[in-house]
Amino acid sequence: MTINRLRKTVLLVSMLLPLLVLAQNQTTSPYSFFGIGDVNDQVNIRTFGMGGANLAVRSNMYINFSNPASYTGIDSLSFVAGIGIQSTMASYRTNEQTSNLENTSVNHLSFAFPITHWWKTSIALTPYSNVGYEVQEDKVLDINVLSRNIYQGTGGVDRINWGNAFELSKNFSVGMNASYYFGRVEHRTSVIFPDSAYIENTRLTERDLINGFALSFGVQYFIPTGKNSFIGLAATYSPTASLKIDSDLLATTFIGDEEGYEVGIDTVYVQTGFEGETVLPYTYGFGISWEKKNKLLIAADFMFDNWSDFTYLNESNNLSDKMKASFGLEYIPTSNSLSNYFKLVHYRVGFRYQKMGLEFNNNDLAEYAISVGFGLPLRKSATILNLGIEVGQNGTLESSLIQERFVKVALGISIKESWFRKGKYF
Repeated sequence: MTINRLRKTVLLVSMLLPLLVLAQNQTTSPYSFFGIGDVNDQVNIRTFGMGGANLAVRSNMYINFSNPASYTGIDSLSFVAGIGIQSTMASYRTNEQTSNLENTSVNHLSFAFPITHWWKTSIALTPYSNVGYEVQEDKVLDINVLSRNIYQGTGGVDRINWGNAFELSKNFSVGMNASYYFGRVEHRTSVIFPDSAYIENTRLTERDLINGFALSFGVQYFIPTGKNSFIGLAATYSPTASLKIDSDLLATTFIGDEEGYEVGIDTVYVQTGFEGETVLPYTYGFGISWEKKNKLLIAADFMFDNWSDFTYLNESNNLSDKMKASFGLEYIPTSNSLSNYFKLVHYRVGFRYQKMGLEFNNNDLAEYAISVGFGLPLRKSATILNLGIEVGQNGTLESSLIQERFVKVALGISIKESWFRKGKYF
């Protein structure tokens, strides 16, 4: 490991960290009202462009934190880093109206390096879930006064992974991620009377601090099918995990207008330091892949999340189980062209479909999306710029529900440095 290489990596991360902090605007989905919000797909930018299919994928260039067994793909003499951000442009529709929103968030910040030739380790920071919604409901009361209920939520939960993978044989590896979850979620329910200057408005605010530990496990097995080609089989499992919640409640009355001007009147109720928990569900997944090294990769995954047993502050959120199927491929025309750069580009395409784990009026909501991606290698370095674009839709217009159409753009960089090679002097 050289001091110059360390300085370059530290400088790169220092330059990007302010961008990562500024990028942490939360989701704007109305369906993040439930539980701890929208749970993110744990994918790097490479597999983002492949529909998220990655359980049976390993690489010496990319850190695949979805399956900790994949860390054994890191070279015994290399240090690998990955950074990514993601922007979402979404349109929300009901039968009566449409709104457009945008947000930007961190996709991942990750590092991996060898301990021995058979033991590799990784550290990754990823957003686990995001909360960001604002829903308005108008009612006319019996006294012929308009009552407007406004439901708002912000925040989310982040996750730090410490992963370790062990190569038990040339083609078989196992791994484990030890994860620490932390974050803050705030829900606000306001009742205002826009047509009356004499009725006090009310607001109930709940602020929850969330933290705790969880484990996840993975295996990968690769079967050679020819020269530089193999079939990959994989499985992952995450047991249930209990996260601690410190909750505060505050109920107030106020007067104000819809332009944001407010004057507090009274504090109706205060509760601080209430301790509870949320129980994350167990999940499992299976993956299969076929790869011709430096040429073609085809991968498919199936994931199941037991969200029907999810609880938050000891209450069920009436969620249903999530299931996701994803498929993707990556094609590289050539890995050593000196005359045509476009032949060096990694071209990716993918598709995913999932049940969202939400049911309303017998409507089982689903999400589907198609994606494309590009890996742009930098000449004379083991660095790849990655771009992914995903277009999709979830929800429905039936039963007065909300339909979301979105475009997600993800940008990242993958860096590989030979830090552990001893120099020879003559």
